[in-house]
Amino acid sequence: MSRAAYRTKIILTIVGGAAASLTMFPIAWMLLVSLKTQREALTLPPALWFQPVFEAYSAVWTRAGFVPALINSVLVSCFTLVICIAVGLLAGYAISRYRFKGANAILFGLLMTRIFPPVALVTPYYLNMQWLGLQDSVFGLGMAYVAMNTPLAVWMLKGYFDSVPADLENCAMVDGATRWQAATRITLPLIAPGLAATSVFVFVGAWNEFLFALTLTSKSARTLPTVIAEFVGDTGIEWPQIMAASTIALAPVLLATFALQRHIAQGMTAGAIKG
Repeated sequence: MSRAAYRTKIILTIVGGAAASLTMFPIAWMLLVSLKTQREALTLPPALWFQPVFEAYSAVWTRAGFVPALINSVLVSCFTLVICIAVGLLAGYAISRYRFKGANAILFGLLMTRIFPPVALVTPYYLNMQWLGLQDSVFGLGMAYVAMNTPLAVWMLKGYFDSVPADLENCAMVDGATRWQAATRITLPLIAPGLAATSVFVFVGAWNEFLFALTLTSKSARTLPTVIAEFVGDTGIEWPQIMAASTIALAPVLLATFALQRHIAQGMTAGAIKG
């Protein structure tokens, strides 16, 4: 390795380490505060060495509404994930493989739904859910998330399907495979990284969403973001409890991301290469 290449490698390592540190610092700080008492959390300058306690986690688990909100978040996010991926796979494959009139108009229409800010759409969603009798229901909130995240799933999966040459399916069909068999046995395994990346984006989008959950629910279908926001009260802020609740809410997303990080990294670039 030349001296210039070695110097470049050192610089990139330092820059990457600094970026990773800036990204991980809020998460590490959140975890540290969740293991402190309220008095230690408010101490200035903050203590980096202390006796960890789990009082905040116990208080969060026993807090009224937290566990039901956690269950609602899991149900809504999984429902959104299943429906969005199913629709995204079918629609993305159809637009990628079949040339028909209106395909570009469909893609443009899906893109337009992502341009509007959520705050501009929350009132129509609220009125529709009220008219359908789905207000404050897990199903109603899930359908709103499906409508929000399906365009993203279709666009991403369409790009991944484009990256797989159609000739591979044609060769399989020449050998006697049906279109369904060629798609599921050849194309689908090849876009697995892209499917993993899309799934994470859809799941996280539903898991972290706050505005629609706050507006479309009131009691029965509240999710974690809305319940965590209620930790900020008139009498003060219980910082350890907020950080403990945030750590619990972040844990599933982090675990899924770390478990699928190799596929996500591959999927983020696979859709940009067209065969």
